Amino acid sequence: NLVHSTKSFAETAKIYGVIFDLPMAFIEEKLTIEDSKSYFLLRHLFNFILFFISSIFFYLLLKKRFSKNLSLIGLLFLILSPRIFAESFYNNKDIIFLSVTIIFLFFSIKFFENKSYSNAFFFGIFSALALVIRIPAIIYIFATYLMFFLQSMDDKKFISTNYKFLLTSVFTTIIFVYIFWPYLWIDPVNHLVNFFSVAKNVMPNGQNYYLGEYFQYKDSPWHYDLIWILLTIPIAIAFFFTIGFFKTLINAIKNLLSVDQKNHKFWKSNNEMFNYYFLIIVLLVLIVKIKFGVSYDGWRQIYFLYPFFILISLDVIYYINSKLKFRMIRNVIFLGLFLELFFLTFWIYKYHPHQYVFFNPLFKNLVSEKIELDYWGLSNRSSLEFIARSDDRNEIKIAAISFTSLENTLRIMSENDRKKFLVVHDLYRADYAIDNYRKKWNKTPGINLLKTKFKKIYDLKVDGNIINSVYKGEN
Repeated sequence: NLVHSTKSFAETAKIYGVIFDLPMAFIEEKLTIEDSKSYFLLRHLFNFILFFISSIFFYLLLKKRFSKNLSLIGLLFLILSPRIFAESFYNNKDIIFLSVTIIFLFFSIKFFENKSYSNAFFFGIFSALALVIRIPAIIYIFATYLMFFLQSMDDKKFISTNYKFLLTSVFTTIIFVYIFWPYLWIDPVNHLVNFFSVAKNVMPNGQNYYLGEYFQYKDSPWHYDLIWILLTIPIAIAFFFTIGFFKTLINAIKNLLSVDQKNHKFWKSNNEMFNYYFLIIVLLVLIVKIKFGVSYDGWRQIYFLYPFFILISLDVIYYINSKLKFRMIRNVIFLGLFLELFFLTFWIYKYHPHQYVFFNPLFKNLVSEKIELDYWGLSNRSSLEFIARSDDRNEIKIAAISFTSLENTLRIMSENDRKKFLVVHDLYRADYAIDNYRKKWNKTPGINLLKTKFKKIYDLKVDGNIINSVYKGEN
């Protein structure tokens, strides 16, 4: 079933947008890159370049609402969140989507502020770009047009004044979805229907290890993503976002309850409108994810919400800073923010390159043996490098005893190391066994030998948690 599901999922990927992979394949072809390590590193570079570009847009977006110093703090919380930082180099699905979401958000705010053909055009392009990367982009595109609808409820002339710009944005989106999505070039209507049919019925098969129990992906508890978010984002963002979320939600409910009053307005300022906009997006995404989504590998599928968390958090900090009369309290808040940013920077440096297993200090001691750690299997590289340094034989047989691919790990290692290692799939023939503690099925042939014929010689620890172990066979 796992093999069938993996193949089906791969087929789904073939009919998805190729906005990142296709240009990268073109570059690799033109540069005649044949070594696997080289094309991994090239893709890592471009992955990070896109994230870096999006961080510039994020800073410009923050500057529209906040002071220079507060905008810089928000930017640093984006790029110094350890998991986001680590995955900005190699996660060519979720981080690419997060990056394009930020750029979309920048142009959506410009479109809100100034209805023009140019803003409608760029809004349409990045709507299309986001859609062909991940279909969930339709949620925040829908939220944008919902806000336009609410604007029209406040201003009776809104539609007659701006319909040409709104239509421009819609048609631009449709045209560029077609351009960016080669699968639609032939028979676009039927292929689009087929895509949604396949995407609905095909999903990866597997289990989440969550709070000490195993759950099928489709049966993960409703709070799976929420708990993962709480465990892995910076404490300050979790704290201020929670305050801002409920503050904005209460204001929105009060506003809706007074909708029948004379001269009612859905918002009194652009800042209030943007707060409602961000709230609607976060609410819709979480509701859809909890109700209809399939959760696996942490909350990476909704990483694109993280910029919204920061925006809502900064609004609370800005509000407190403007309302508090006591300068000392304001200074304490900013000191706390700087201390956490310093801690995040130090953590990234200390545990490089394993920032992908970051848990914030409040919860790091609660996750051991209760939640998935290295679900990427990236720590396998460190273990293989340890074996290569300590064993000078020309052929070393290695086996994995957890759900991971050592073949894929070897592709990013040096050519000499690749030649040394031979991957086997049972412990009867293995010189070494590697465990990244990922959904350990214990079905590896010869697994019973682990306790009698193998000895643990290496533990890779990150912030007190063991994320990978190496066992050596005893002759």
